[in-house]
Amino acid sequence: MLDGLRSQRLLALFAAGWLLLNLPLIALWDQPVRVGGVPLFPLALFVGWGALIAVAAWVAEGRVAEEDLASDDADGAD
Repeated sequence: MLDGLRSQRLLALFAAGWLLLNLPLIALWDQPVRVGGVPLFPLALFVGWGALIAVAAWVAEGRVAEEDLASDDADGAD
């Protein structure tokens, strides 16, 4: 199931996201502070969520491109 490096990276990203969005850690951001007029809690929540999505896309798409190039090189050598 976890044959490739991509699968391991996505599993690690899932674990990091689970910890990031878990109640004890997310409660650290619940402070009466405003950043640019926006409360800190929703700002931290959406920035963390967006970062998780961006890293997941980077891991998923970046590795596919490298594997496609490697398979194209292998096919051209035959």
